[in-house]
Amino acid sequence: MSASRAIFNSVSSQLCRDGALIEARHSEEGMDMSGLRRSRREFIATVGAFSAIGGWYRPAWADTDVWVPPAERKIRVIENTWIEMPDGVKLAARIILPEDAETKPVGAILDYHGYTKRRGPRRGDDRTAAWLVPRGFALVRVDVRGTGESGGIIVNEYDLPEQTDAGPVIRWISQQPWCNGNVGMRGISYSAITAYQAAAKAIPELKAIIAAMGTENGYTDDVHTLGGCILNEKVIWGTLWKRVMTNPPDPAIVGDRWQEMWLERLEAQIPLVSEWMRHQLVDEYWRNRILTDYSKVQCAVYAVGGLEDSYINTVPRVLERLSSPRKGIIGPWGHQWPQGGDPGPKIDWAVEETRWWDHWLNGHDNGIMNEPMLRSYVAEATTAQSYPGNIPGRWVADETWPPARSQAANYVLSADGSLSRRQMRRDKRDVPGDVTIGTGIPLLSPMDMASQAPSEQSVDDDRSLIFETAPLAQDIDIVGQPMLQLRFVSDKAVAKISARLNEVTPDGRSWLLTYGVRNLAHNADHTAFLPIAPGVEHAQVLVLNHTSRRVKKGSRIRLSVSQNQWPIVWPTPEAVNLQVVTGISKLDLPIRPARSSEAKMPIPTLPQAAGRPVQGESVVERPTRINGSPGNRQAVFTASQPLELELLEPIGMRIGDSLSIDATVNDGDVNSYRIAFSSEGGSEREGWKAVARVETTMTSTPREFIVEEGIEATLNGEKLFARRWFNRVPRNGN
Repeated sequence: MSASRAIFNSVSSQLCRDGALIEARHSEEGMDMSGLRRSRREFIATVGAFSAIGGWYRPAWADTDVWVPPAERKIRVIENTWIEMPDGVKLAARIILPEDAETKPVGAILDYHGYTKRRGPRRGDDRTAAWLVPRGFALVRVDVRGTGESGGIIVNEYDLPEQTDAGPVIRWISQQPWCNGNVGMRGISYSAITAYQAAAKAIPELKAIIAAMGTENGYTDDVHTLGGCILNEKVIWGTLWKRVMTNPPDPAIVGDRWQEMWLERLEAQIPLVSEWMRHQLVDEYWRNRILTDYSKVQCAVYAVGGLEDSYINTVPRVLERLSSPRKGIIGPWGHQWPQGGDPGPKIDWAVEETRWWDHWLNGHDNGIMNEPMLRSYVAEATTAQSYPGNIPGRWVADETWPPARSQAANYVLSADGSLSRRQMRRDKRDVPGDVTIGTGIPLLSPMDMASQAPSEQSVDDDRSLIFETAPLAQDIDIVGQPMLQLRFVSDKAVAKISARLNEVTPDGRSWLLTYGVRNLAHNADHTAFLPIAPGVEHAQVLVLNHTSRRVKKGSRIRLSVSQNQWPIVWPTPEAVNLQVVTGISKLDLPIRPARSSEAKMPIPTLPQAAGRPVQGESVVERPTRINGSPGNRQAVFTASQPLELELLEPIGMRIGDSLSIDATVNDGDVNSYRIAFSSEGGSEREGWKAVARVETTMTSTPREFIVEEGIEATLNGEKLFARRWFNRVPRNGN
């Protein structure tokens, strides 16, 4: 996905991390990377820099008892080379490989996205290469067409030309004298998605992928919809991705053509958020971005997820549906690689990943595929309860997914507000329609865990419809996706519902286990808008997000139900009177039975960073707040980061990004939601400074979404390009 996962990190949280910088001797072809040293420098805070979050660490190669890693080899860098596509467009690649690879060819690993190989992700690439490449692999970073120094034009994410290019790129890599013919793909977020898309094309040279915090279904699990409901992050990410697509190429690579290339990119852009809003249901646009035939994937897949990451449902889904060799891991983390995962505990991921590639690219049967299919971290508290300390919990393992041994605990939603294991009489309960409910979960995927992770949930529970168990007689482990089998009555054609599953501890506080939302006017696969017949009882299934949580003896399980989940979900076109039919609506919880023993976790835990404060509930300023009194409330979501250019020493360029978000909604008015988001990207060397600013504002009426979008680019302070769009997009069941 998307760089929007990092947008709300404060600059200070990204600066001054331990890093590995390269002492490089430049040549026409590349640089010698044999002189790696550790240095404490400022980390460049850019929207594309999420791959480097987590800092430098040294893998415990000598401590692993499951595998003897290959001997280290010296490495070198090809700073830029060109890969020509069948249509003549040349893509730019940066390659880090063993120095002797042309005489001792190696497996190659492709990272394929548009965040510009020479800028934001560069230090993350260098850090990964520092532990991966010396063990006998090549790391290849390719800018998708129309980004970085690559030729061509791009006007959308995961566009069809971009997807088509993956095959020729992989074949080119496999044919190089330094490659043994076997290619893998790795990536987080956007490049995890490109890896899934390439895997679906059954490219013979592609032997395996590692996809972290990404998805094979762009409609259900990306930034566009959740349960068929329009997300605010469609505006945020649409603006940010357009800003990425309007970055200029580096003159040091493309020469005097850079201004011409930049202007071509600017001129080609479309009103992207408006375009996305025209596809509110699964249609041909989405079918080009969704894996539907899982049998097409023939390569091996390692899926990585995190309890605080919005892509978590991908991991169990691909493990269940794929037939190719596959593994998965779900840790307590947000949108980061496991070695930098926050919240912790972090794990020594380098050993695990290198072992995966040694098996699939070098052909060494090192036993990794004999181990359990899925490893999950069963958390015993939330981030809000534990941060900045590690989340307490334990690792468990399942040989297959779905697990062979599992149980379902079924609870009936009762008119008296209880979750009962007994059959109860039918009745109806009103679902509150307060549009300001939901601020306890401010972001789809938090990055700054202190301020953005889900908070204590009483602020939303107190205004929601509550169903609750008695105190538990024993600990239970919920591992999987809870399901709400819902019967409801609505007085409008479009209705939405949100369900938050919480643990209420003996002190009366409420902590999020997981949540889900559902557009009740969609069919099961979101291909059709089925207007709800008013006053008639209907059935729907709301599947909550995957979780792995222990609920302790003495706690109660609470289901908190509302019509809204603001600011994440866009409200309905009209105010709705929605009722849940009790006595027949049911909550199904996936319970993992206790086992006498668990398979050993072979991946070591990394030590917690020294100097971090002790565990305890975070007391920080959060991006969401509610102003006013009941009946006159306004919910507000604000964040900003100024444009500050920082020197990226290896290429002698100053780069930086800014962002600003201002979102509000007023109690009693479902069409009062207004979100305005803007982002600037700047790059500068002596003699020139280029800045591109992109902005989007979205509001709604009962019949339309109103989207205003704009781009402005300046060169040395002079306006080079400007364009604005104003679109009214009909609502289609949303």
